[in-house]
Amino acid sequence: MRVWILAWLLATLVTLVVLGAFLAAMVSAALQVGRAAQRFQDEVGGLATDISRGAARAGDRTSRMRGPEGSGRR
Repeated sequence: MRVWILAWLLATLVTLVVLGAFLAAMVSAALQVGRAAQRFQDEVGGLATDISRGAARAGDRTSRMRGPEGSGRR
């Protein structure tokens, strides 16, 4: 009976070590994804802001061209 207890303890310890390694790998991957997302935001954020401003200006110009009555379609 004592052998079974040792076997279960050994299996439990091995499982805990494997789960700990898996958890450490997941935390490392999450940190790496976070750094990549921040770098992407730094590189693309300004361009996305410029594009959205340009789209807003184009929309304003379009609405001014249509005049006060709207699109004219009914």
